[in-house]
Amino acid sequence: MAYKAICIVMVITLAALVHKYMELYRQYTELQETIHDMMSDTHNQSDIYRQDKFIVELKSSGSSVKCLGQNHTDRMCHFKNLCYIPHNDAFIFLHSVHSVKDGLPENRFDPALLDMSSVKDHNTQYFNFVDVPASTFESDNVDYIIHPTLIFNRFNPSNVMHVLHDDLLPIYYTLNLYTSFEISHQITDVQLVLMEGHPVGDYRELYQLFSKHRLVFKNDIIENNRTLCFKDAFVGLSKATTWYQYGFAEPQGPVPHSQLTAAYMHRFVKFIQDGLHIHVTATHENKDRYIVLLSRKLNRLILNEIELTMALARTFHTKVLTVSFETHSLVDMIQTVSNAKIVIGVHGSLLVLSMFLASNSVVIELFPYAVNPENYTPYKTMANIPGMVIAYRSWRNTNPSNTVTHPGNPPEMGGIQHLPEDLQSNIMNSDEVPKHLCCSDPEWLFRIYQDTVVAVSEILELIHAALNEIETSPQEDELIESLLRKDMYPSAVQNLSCDPDKAFDSVDDSLFLSWNPPWNIPHLNVSQVQYEVLIQDVNSSDYKAWVLTQTWCKFTEGIVSKHKYHIWVYCIINGKQRGPHSYTLCHI
Repeated sequence: MAYKAICIVMVITLAALVHKYMELYRQYTELQETIHDMMSDTHNQSDIYRQDKFIVELKSSGSSVKCLGQNHTDRMCHFKNLCYIPHNDAFIFLHSVHSVKDGLPENRFDPALLDMSSVKDHNTQYFNFVDVPASTFESDNVDYIIHPTLIFNRFNPSNVMHVLHDDLLPIYYTLNLYTSFEISHQITDVQLVLMEGHPVGDYRELYQLFSKHRLVFKNDIIENNRTLCFKDAFVGLSKATTWYQYGFAEPQGPVPHSQLTAAYMHRFVKFIQDGLHIHVTATHENKDRYIVLLSRKLNRLILNEIELTMALARTFHTKVLTVSFETHSLVDMIQTVSNAKIVIGVHGSLLVLSMFLASNSVVIELFPYAVNPENYTPYKTMANIPGMVIAYRSWRNTNPSNTVTHPGNPPEMGGIQHLPEDLQSNIMNSDEVPKHLCCSDPEWLFRIYQDTVVAVSEILELIHAALNEIETSPQEDELIESLLRKDMYPSAVQNLSCDPDKAFDSVDDSLFLSWNPPWNIPHLNVSQVQYEVLIQDVNSSDYKAWVLTQTWCKFTEGIVSKHKYHIWVYCIINGKQRGPHSYTLCHI
């Protein structure tokens, strides 16, 4: 019996070793395939230079760069013949008499040439290059990519909120921006090179949607240990679509003047859904849409989750699906949320999946005790992008007896036992986390990693109010039409003229002006039309202004005969959309 048991143990051990070997071999094979495919992507194309010809061009033409942007936070650059040397962990710019350097700042080290990620001015994301004479470039150990390349940093590829907000949406915008200038290029024609050095991570499949070429990671290049040159490289990501900042320089909050629109968000979402072959059936009229509860299994628990789930199903007469990282793949969760009516979850990264909701949906975000929802609004900000048509509500636990804290956790998970006792006491007795910077404030971590017994009746009331909002609010088509017209402006007024004869009908000195409305007014959704008139004596720097509703007026105030006057007339629609001016010079 003992001999048989020993044999069984040996077999199990051997099986485990074989499995481990096969897993390591698989990883090694994938790495080799990545490097091979990366190179074959270039060598197998007819428009690729042979290596010797490419090296000759490198040494002759050198590198060139054209940059757009006023500073490193809004600058993006397009390079020709940019190279990366893994041994030195440096990009190099090969200077020759043929090098072109457009748009470079006078000092590109203050603090950097550009940000490599969409996160503004983070010192771990800076990009610059090292200057090297092209004539001294060592060319014995060089690989190259000939097709267009986008080089960037992922910011936090282990967090799905950061993946979608900081990386994928900016990648989508940046690729569309660049390829719009190349009629023959689709966005997936561009090679993606991810240079931050993080492990591949769990979301490689999402990044791969944006390129038909195998992704190139910094660790691939380092493992290959050969200089890699890029014939045609764009560096950096646009920040135009970011809607939230994480509190590195000031407490977190919405990005002011974000350019992201609901229409663009919907295009991005459809691109992801199509790439993942997700079937979307959700529509406003579809009565089969359901409720999704984003569950957490390790921390920030809803301690009465079953009670909440049953109450939701009973109250709204619909099925309630529970999804989590522990039980579902990300693709499965995107599929589930894409066809949902209501999404509920504790504040955390999974709530970013609410971007996949159809219009006329509801998001309920739950906050633990002492965490003020008004200070942490990434998902509220997203839901409130005009045209998203998502009703957002937050619920906050205000009852300390309904929370379970974990002071013994590791500090990064909210533990506070490493802190001085007086500070621990202050944190335990506080009823609201003060505003703070990212990312290791102990009071914030202590509170956000609490578990909570939620007030089910209060959450049901919030959902009823949100459903009523979307039923009574304008529908998506109406909102889109309204948003489109908000960006439309009147043209200049027509036939602006002075009429001396009508002016001189008065015994007083006067100026008679008339004009016709802008020609595009009938094509706009206009509730109000006004005209702003500016009159300035040519011998004065002062002017007088009037706002009128009619297209003619006789002016007497400040008018003197035998004088000349500059006249400007603007059309203003709906009280705020001001068109270009029309001008004339009047002789009185």
